[in-house]
Amino acid sequence: MKKWLAVALLSLFSVGAFADGWGDLLKWRELGERRVSRHNERDTILVTAFKGKYDKIALKVEDAPVHINRMTVFFGNGKRQDFFLNRRFERGQRSRIYDLIGGDRIVNKVEFSYKTAWGAKPYKFGTVKLYGRKD
Repeated sequence: MKKWLAVALLSLFSVGAFADGWGDLLKWRELGERRVSRHNERDTILVTAFKGKYDKIALKVEDAPVHINRMTVFFGNGKRQDFFLNRRFERGQRSRIYDLIGGDRIVNKVEFSYKTAWGAKPYKFGTVKLYGRKD
């Protein structure tokens, strides 16, 4: 019985740690993901208006570390917003939350400039996941 209680308490704490500033995780929606090679590359995640309007976006890196230089968000009205990250994200790490200018915006696509960082196992590719949040 004590073991089950300990497991239940640890689960509650791990959910809080999982949120790590992302607030209510139920408001976040995965908008897409891309596998990243070791070479400098540009890649695009198409979002489409079908997925709705978002006021914030964030990233999560999986499988291997990824160095992200730049992220550009393209909106339905033809405008865009650039984010210069120039940062290495470790496997399992989340980015900070990026506010989209102008409140709720329809995101058409997000373009990345990045590469899998050195230090990953040979032939291991990183994965970048894009999340959006509606308030």
